[in-house]
Amino acid sequence: MNYDEKIVTHEYLKDDVLCYWQMSGDIDYIVGIHSRFLPKGQNLLIFNHGSDIEYLDATKFKCLNPKIFVVPAFATSRRINQKGKIDLFGISFIGDGLYKLMKQPISKIAGGFPDALQQKIEELNAELSVLSFSKKTKCAEKFLTGNLDRNLNSPPLQQAIKIIHQSKGIITVSEIANNVYVSERQLQRLFKTRIGISPKDYCKIIRVNNYMDFILSKDNPVDWMELVVEYNYHDQPHLINEVKSIAKLAPKKLQSYRDTLYHRFI
Repeated sequence: MNYDEKIVTHEYLKDDVLCYWQMSGDIDYIVGIHSRFLPKGQNLLIFNHGSDIEYLDATKFKCLNPKIFVVPAFATSRRINQKGKIDLFGISFIGDGLYKLMKQPISKIAGGFPDALQQKIEELNAELSVLSFSKKTKCAEKFLTGNLDRNLNSPPLQQAIKIIHQSKGIITVSEIANNVYVSERQLQRLFKTRIGISPKDYCKIIRVNNYMDFILSKDNPVDWMELVVEYNYHDQPHLINEVKSIAKLAPKKLQSYRDTLYHRFI
């Protein structure tokens, strides 16, 4: 399977869109390949110009039509099985980037994009289907700069996200709210509406991803006590259970996912 990625550097988009990416290739129709999407606190918009994807979890990704779907920010991993022709092009949104494109709460994704945007998405999908990866990125960039509304910025949310990343997720919701001068209730509403998950879950995702990156980067056995101390856990079982709650895998098992779909989306 081939994977290409381009980090977004466009001044208008770089605070809301992390990257464009493409997966392509052919996979045996009988066996297929299982992939695991682990939470990153991102929303993904994916265009599928290949074979249909099989969902291995009860909760499916939100489909806008059979070939366009959104992987929303979620609190636990999702699994898929890919077979046949693989031809996926994706846009990875950070913060409330997808909200600024949709101009409606993330919870309404299941109902599709607003009518005016839906037609544009369909037209974009048709255009992307015949382009090379480099031309797809330019096409997507033109679409986003024309439709993503940065006037919808929320300074408290942007500052909260910055604080969470700076602290590696080791911070309480009340501390975040105090630092951005909003109530905890208002902070909860901002995260749920604009990103799709609670600030507590977002902190947990960032915290777990930091030490999952550490785990995946190691070729030798992980020093668990180093992680316990670094991330202020009570003990090793507490840390391992939190990894399991996000990844649905034990930390040691995660090492087998190095260089897979999860690792590519770091």
